Amino acid sequence: MKDKRKPLINLLNDMKKILPHIEIGLDHYGAVAVSVEDYELFDFIDDYVTEECDLDWQDKTVKEASMGEVHTMYFNPKHSLVEVETALLKLNPKEIEKIYAINN
Repeated sequence: MKDKRKPLINLLNDMKKILPHIEIGLDHYGAVAVSVEDYELFDFIDDYVTEECDLDWQDKTVKEASMGEVHTMYFNPKHSLVEVETALLKLNPKEIEKIYAINN
């Protein structure tokens, strides 16, 4: 099945940075999208949103960028932008930087 989402580069223009290496926005279907620089940090965010916050996402894209890989998760449409952003903003930016530094 072919993915009909906008290319990640177009999606990133609509994103806003809420934490170091993490951006949030809506895709053109209205689903919340969270882009994360680096796989290790993505894995941490994945575990956090699914296990700690009970937020489920349903799709993922990976794009090569100048700073490395950018992993974007697309949340179930039942989750609002405010709901996902509020959950992510509970994270400590210093912890985010520490995890990002593992591979960078």
